[in-house]
Amino acid sequence: MTAEFRVNQPLYILFLLGLSFSSNSMESISDEELSNYSGQAFITIDASSYSDGAGDFSGNYEFTKVNFGVDVETLINVDELRIGEFERSYNDGDVGALEYVANPNFDDTDPNSSPYIPVTDADGNVPVPDADIIIQNFALGRVDNYNYKEVGDDEPVIVPFKIRDPYIELAYKMDTNGIRRIAGLRLGFGAAMGDLSGDLLTLTGNLEGRIDGVASTALDELDCTVEWFLCGVSALDSGLKIYGPVQFVDPETGEGTRGGTYIKRATYMGVAEGAQLSSDDLALGFLPADWLVEYLSSSENCKTFGLGGCFKLTNYQSVYIGNKNANSFEEGAAEGAFISLQNEAVPWENLSGVGEDRILAERGAFLNITKFKDSSGNIHYPIYLDLYNALTGEPRVATCIGRTKGC
Repeated sequence: MTAEFRVNQPLYILFLLGLSFSSNSMESISDEELSNYSGQAFITIDASSYSDGAGDFSGNYEFTKVNFGVDVETLINVDELRIGEFERSYNDGDVGALEYVANPNFDDTDPNSSPYIPVTDADGNVPVPDADIIIQNFALGRVDNYNYKEVGDDEPVIVPFKIRDPYIELAYKMDTNGIRRIAGLRLGFGAAMGDLSGDLLTLTGNLEGRIDGVASTALDELDCTVEWFLCGVSALDSGLKIYGPVQFVDPETGEGTRGGTYIKRATYMGVAEGAQLSSDDLALGFLPADWLVEYLSSSENCKTFGLGGCFKLTNYQSVYIGNKNANSFEEGAAEGAFISLQNEAVPWENLSGVGEDRILAERGAFLNITKFKDSSGNIHYPIYLDLYNALTGEPRVATCIGRTKGC
């Protein structure tokens, strides 16, 4: 497996060291004088263990976590981010196909029929991406007024991607002889907030978001000669607010997992099989809106509310990590995000405050950006999409001065 970063210009890392030299000798100070000073370590190291796993995650694990107590603000552009490059096949478990096309013979009354079929090569095999994570034109942060010479005199403004308390963690697994071997490594953030941009060619792991919109969006997209009942419902109250979760999906089936585990090398996201849109509105005409929306919008075969429910990752050129409308970083930052690389299965600790205690990452690369709990106990999704953009795509924000990408 490999992790590769390709940049379009040299990256210079400057360490500013305040150095002073003195010929004076060191002298001891008393405990009383020492008590007048206090401080906090810039770097701390935590050690932990875990042995409650099952299956591939059984055994004794030890973790060493190096915490950097810093706040980081950055604008970064990378030509290509490629992590976890090794051979996988479509049939080796739960690998998402590289490309799908619409099935002209799709029959939504047939549970064995699918609206998408995988593209095959000349030998009839389904090709898959050659790495677990491939993001071209990857960027963190954005530039407002990027094309200022044409639109006015306003100077470009860099809006950085913000990170608090980053860390590096090593996972070790004990073999039957009691010898430790390195099983995986992850780079994580205590909290993060800002724009993430790129051509998302393939992703592996957990990426959770939420769609918010109004029924009128569905009404605009539906073929009312076919979906006449749904059109009638939408017409009763086109302002009806609807929402629902999105994640990586297999467009061939609409499932959010394959073989009982997470989607690998996913190229689509959407409302997973069995999930549904919801509404907090109390009534829709004479019917309870929340019950009706859930009943009508249950996802099946990549269709939700009569609409296609699976969307190509490349539709989303930029996503905002965290709550964009929050008043502060503390209120809006997403917690528990990390990216990791494993030689074998590793049960990483879940630091989001939501869900299971452990995140089970199998061999390969793993991206984890999931829902999180804020300081008040409210649950937020790291990515929010309105229903219109979920259907049509999310344009890229500018990440360079003078152009949107490719600095």
